[in-house]
Amino acid sequence: MATAPTPSTEFAAAAERKPPARSGTSQIPEWLFVAAVVLLGLTLRLHDYTLAPGFTDNADEVQFTWAGLNLLLHGDPYTWSYFPGYASYTRFNAFGTSYPLVHHWLDHPPLFSYLMGGWALLAGSRDMAATGPQVIRLPPILFSSAAVLVTYLLGRRLLGRWPALVGAALLALTPAAVLLGREAEPEALQAVLLLLALWAGLRLSEAAGGRWALPLLLGCCLLAPLAKVSGIAVAGSLTVCLLASGRWRIAVAAAGAGIGGLLLWVAYGALIDWQLFLHITQLQAQNRRGVMTGFDFINSVAGVNHRLRDGWWLLGWIGLGALSLRQERRAALFLALPAVAYAATMMLLAGEQNTQQYGWYKWLVYPEVYLAAGWLAWEAVRRRSPALALLLLVTGWATATNWWLGGAYGWTPSPLPLALLLALPVVAAAVAAGRPRPPFPTVARVLIGAALAMALLGSAIESFSVATIYDRL
Repeated sequence: MATAPTPSTEFAAAAERKPPARSGTSQIPEWLFVAAVVLLGLTLRLHDYTLAPGFTDNADEVQFTWAGLNLLLHGDPYTWSYFPGYASYTRFNAFGTSYPLVHHWLDHPPLFSYLMGGWALLAGSRDMAATGPQVIRLPPILFSSAAVLVTYLLGRRLLGRWPALVGAALLALTPAAVLLGREAEPEALQAVLLLLALWAGLRLSEAAGGRWALPLLLGCCLLAPLAKVSGIAVAGSLTVCLLASGRWRIAVAAAGAGIGGLLLWVAYGALIDWQLFLHITQLQAQNRRGVMTGFDFINSVAGVNHRLRDGWWLLGWIGLGALSLRQERRAALFLALPAVAYAATMMLLAGEQNTQQYGWYKWLVYPEVYLAAGWLAWEAVRRRSPALALLLLVTGWATATNWWLGGAYGWTPSPLPLALLLALPVVAAAVAAGRPRPPFPTVARVLIGAALAMALLGSAIESFSVATIYDRL
């Protein structure tokens, strides 16, 4: 008698139904395109990377670097903090700003500080005043560029080749992603850890992980909260994903690894100064002012003390909701769930005023949200949907052409080029809805695809000029 499939066998069967990868030259164009997207994303992030965002707009960049540098050189995480309760405060002037320095800094876990301080040492920095943006911003640029590649690999397995390519291209080329991908914040590291954990968890859910998948998963779950406490969302979301896949033992191990990361942070605080650690932790907990932080996290702009609007981000959240309604559960589990879980973590840990001001909070789940935006954009092409085409027009496409046309606040576009640019997706939507269907479906796909290609081109052009655009906001 046949038995009902368990969640784990269901996922394994889904993996077996995947068509085998084709070998030979047929794969070369795809991988060449992926390499080009990653390299273009790296190039855009490196172009004028010291100018935007403004270096003094976000003092966290020097906070983490100084803490790690002084910890490695002097055994003391000596850096700035505005929290009251430290034994003493010393004013230090650098980069045109005065910073209140404290000893035994305990605002955040030490992993990212160690990484940034180690990089500063390798780059030749031996004092705090020498750690400018030309040094500090290179590690996050490498992290965010690597995230483009892993985003494609994860998206290809969950959504297919073309949605993954579009999603990776959006992550590589969009001005908001390029801008925030330069910020030396723990989220830059945590985003890569989440992607790798999702990739390993997906492999394990299909019983095809190999020897490396479990250590990779547990290592990412352990390290993410050691970079910043909000990284516990990595272990939390992977635990739920694996439980839903029937891999409960691995789920328990993932949860244990995340808890282990938090316990290591507690042990570090006890080793440095237990009473001070408790005091600063209590002050951190007081950042939350209500229960709307998760909503503000989704709804807020992408800038760093500037208001850079990002329609692709909004389109991605709509796409995550649509993915959650599909019969294929893997995409809902391994894309939508982590993003929503992190938004819920922000609701618990972050202050509402912070999510509105600090756009880098978003970067941890930028890859998942942009994959959903890429999937929804590709669905507009594949389905020849007028509604999706117009949704693409008013969100991501509008963002990608706004500054391309020369705009910012107080700017009026020329009516003729604006009308011509708007005509492409509108005509595509009209053709897609037309009758009779043949041969219009092919024409509609070409037109909607051209509109999507224009949006990617506009994003790349805007990202190349993002320093000028950002200065005008």
